[in-house]
Amino acid sequence: KDGAGGDDGEGSKDVGAYGGASGNAGNGGIGGTVSPESAESNRRVMELLGGDEEATTEQLLRQVDGVTLEQYAEKYFNFDRKGMFGKRTTMEKILSWKPDVIRTSLRQLNTDMAAEAVQAFRNVTGFMGDRSSNKAVMDHASKLLNNMLLAPEELRDEIFCQICKQVNNNPSAESTEAGWQLMLIALAAFPPSSDLMTHLMSFCAANMSSSQGNVALLAELALHKVPKIYRDGPRREIPTRMEMEALREGNPVVVRVYFVDGKYSMLKVDSWTTAREFERMIARKLGCQTDKPFAVFEVSSSEEERVLDPDERVLDLVAYWHRMELEERQKKGKMADVEVFRFVYKVRLFFDVPDTDHSAVEMMYIQATHDVVDARYPCSEQDGITLAALQVQEEFGDHPGAGRECSYLRGNLGKYVAQRYFADGRETEVEEQILTLYVKLNGYSQLEARLSYLDYVKSWRIYGSAYFFAEPQNNREFPSEVVLAVNQKAILVVDPDSKEFLAEYSYENVVTWGHSATSFVVVTGNLARQTKVYFKTDQGREINSMVRLYVESAISQS
Repeated sequence: KDGAGGDDGEGSKDVGAYGGASGNAGNGGIGGTVSPESAESNRRVMELLGGDEEATTEQLLRQVDGVTLEQYAEKYFNFDRKGMFGKRTTMEKILSWKPDVIRTSLRQLNTDMAAEAVQAFRNVTGFMGDRSSNKAVMDHASKLLNNMLLAPEELRDEIFCQICKQVNNNPSAESTEAGWQLMLIALAAFPPSSDLMTHLMSFCAANMSSSQGNVALLAELALHKVPKIYRDGPRREIPTRMEMEALREGNPVVVRVYFVDGKYSMLKVDSWTTAREFERMIARKLGCQTDKPFAVFEVSSSEEERVLDPDERVLDLVAYWHRMELEERQKKGKMADVEVFRFVYKVRLFFDVPDTDHSAVEMMYIQATHDVVDARYPCSEQDGITLAALQVQEEFGDHPGAGRECSYLRGNLGKYVAQRYFADGRETEVEEQILTLYVKLNGYSQLEARLSYLDYVKSWRIYGSAYFFAEPQNNREFPSEVVLAVNQKAILVVDPDSKEFLAEYSYENVVTWGHSATSFVVVTGNLARQTKVYFKTDQGREINSMVRLYVESAISQS
């Protein structure tokens, strides 16, 4: 089975001030001709990207063997820099440090872009300290990135070439190191074209033997980041000052990720860390042998959430949060209550995990207790009390014994059962019922208590469901608004008021499904007779993705 529809093109490219779509334009296209040089460039790029994501320095060096920046300059640079009748400049001069501002772009660019290139060079030299400026160093970097983030790739390539020029044969070790710092800042924000990519890498490789300050280390780091930023494409946001300072100092950025029980962990990331890499880092730190069920979510202070796209960069999202907060405070005042965001690592897909994977079991257990106590699952009072007893056993071990006071629940009842069970002054009664069952669980280990809790909730039809509000279209059997509960076994249609199950579309009976920006559709039946049901929702993409992953998992296990 497969999902119908897929992505319906709701994503769009950002268009920069120069009228060109942002992104990499060096990957060929329909109807164009490709020169032998471009074909060779593309071949090398595909070899680089087709290898291991964490290629070694030696592997990268082999890939760019025989490639030089001079080859790129020979083809793309403007050597007639003194007018039609002036003397052509030399390769050595055009690729070497210059103490004053250039008069025109290094590359052959149109008049508007050439003027922008000259201004960009002022920011490059201002950052490096090659010319005096009233601006702070980071102001030069911010302005440069702000102008280049949506610029055509020809202008982006110009910036990389300008940095190469200013670090080459530079008499100042301090300026040279600053230039390489700026190289990393640029590589954190936007990629070179496929035409420049391997030539830029070869320039990085050539500087790995430098004896100036930290240049050799910075050049090797840049060598690794060129193919990575090319693969990921340009960012959405300019890096924050904190991120740029970390890039200058060669340090990671420490990010806090929360769990549903309120605890958190601190992890080190860099400008190129994607959500998928972030998830793997968290799983490794927790000791989970499988990370398939878990994902990182963006959660707002108003409790709205979304799962991160695998290729989304963690610090790009942090920069977006930072910009949104600044804009809100500018409108409402510095001390105003504004929406803030955080990362939360939790269960997204409720797959079974091996009992031997204790860390994964703990994650599934923490999610289950959170969802039960938060009343995400409709359950009876007796179910809630039974589960609360298991939770107490898991946390505290065996009951202290007959005649000895057990005050674990006193003042903490809301941590173990949904509030509706004791909202009418029934705290003491509910505590006694939980403790009575708790005594009977003596001998259960922490793992046994967790597994028993999970086995109990897994028997529920609604267990593991993600809820999506939707409006049925052209269907009189359903109310005007329903909840779609998507879990490992089926898509359930639930009445939001009565909590009654109105329909169940088990994956065994689903022929196909699909989505658009405003809807989700599911087709059930068989080849002879089919029923198609439409739901209006702006969560169609996430529903479609979850159904696809559950169906693929079921097929792989059949």
